[in-house]
Amino acid sequence: MNLNFPWVLVVISGCLSLQCTKSTEQRELTVSDGSQFVGSTTCKSCHEDIYKNHLLTPHHLTSQLADSTSILGSFKEHENAFFYSPDLFVMMDKNHDQFSQTLYSRNEKVKSKSIDFVVGSGVRGQTYLTWQDSSLFQLPIGFFTSVNTWANSPGFSNRPIFNRPITSRCLECHSTFFKKTLSSGKGPEHFSKKKFMLGVDCEKCHGPGLKHVSFHQQNAQEKEGKFIVSFKHFSRKQQLDFCRSCHGGKMAPKKPAFTFQPGHDLNEYFRVDSVQVPSGNLDSHGNQFGMLSQSKCFLKSDMTCLTCHSVHENEKNKVVNFSNRCMTCHTEANNTFCSFKKLTSSQLKQNCIQCHMPEKNSNAIRMLLQGESTPTPAKMHVHYITSAYQEEVVNYLKSIPLSKN
Repeated sequence: MNLNFPWVLVVISGCLSLQCTKSTEQRELTVSDGSQFVGSTTCKSCHEDIYKNHLLTPHHLTSQLADSTSILGSFKEHENAFFYSPDLFVMMDKNHDQFSQTLYSRNEKVKSKSIDFVVGSGVRGQTYLTWQDSSLFQLPIGFFTSVNTWANSPGFSNRPIFNRPITSRCLECHSTFFKKTLSSGKGPEHFSKKKFMLGVDCEKCHGPGLKHVSFHQQNAQEKEGKFIVSFKHFSRKQQLDFCRSCHGGKMAPKKPAFTFQPGHDLNEYFRVDSVQVPSGNLDSHGNQFGMLSQSKCFLKSDMTCLTCHSVHENEKNKVVNFSNRCMTCHTEANNTFCSFKKLTSSQLKQNCIQCHMPEKNSNAIRMLLQGESTPTPAKMHVHYITSAYQEEVVNYLKSIPLSKN
């Protein structure tokens, strides 16, 4: 085998199906307050377009059952191995509809673990989880999308590790619900193998829907949604708190996982870091709220995450859509339009993002290429909105024709 492939340590982001089985039927799951989930396929009957669009979003794809469609890595011969050294490697195996990672040392099989869940939308990469009894563990090999290859999982050193436990806090941001079965104490946490809902789906944001569905099935003439969370009725803080629960940096939980629901006060459920860190020290991964909250656009308006993001659709690479949302405030009529003279007005309206919210290296998510000692950072869009990204602006200007004015 060629040992010089650019194997890497990978980043992830993603979403998956609400179902706990491959069946289209969703078991009703009861949460701590007694309310019950019904699954996103139930929502489809009344909200078909929204449902279909959401299936393509990174939120929906952030966790999935492992199968030949959800796993992006190749299982073909000569493409299904990751070498730590010539004598130490992990093979990615496929046997019908079963998938696994197997560690070999000096060509002797050491251990093999099943790939049970895919975590990560595949925009940047994926990582994989395995059940060990009723606990979940992260497998050593993930997938790195930009080079289309298997890679060392996020945060792993350059050695095979099979014993990194997955916490409920991880699952809280990469799924809709997991039922915890035992108190973890000092060991790994335990979860039900049947009572979970993958992906950040409808009921993650709108709350458990059984009461809503039951009411409207019996009252078909009622057009206003009852017994369901609607963000249009939320205050600015309520909207921000919900997004911040997973996009607000590290937070220490005060209450059990999955008890925080949309509309709740985040401070009652988490110890939120209130220290104002200079925006330059905030990482582009995981603390988008921290960066946004220090931006002039945020401080001088009532904007929230939903001002710019349409969460029901996949808008990746649709920079014109995002730029149009900038134009709702930054208009020529109000004399708040971009004053940069090297581009035409039309060009400026096409891409605000590349200059004011460019992709920057993440310090938190870095990938170790095989044979190298320095990890390679992943690139993610910053959410500190400013005109200070001079290097990125220069690089962008080199890629497009400039105005002669």
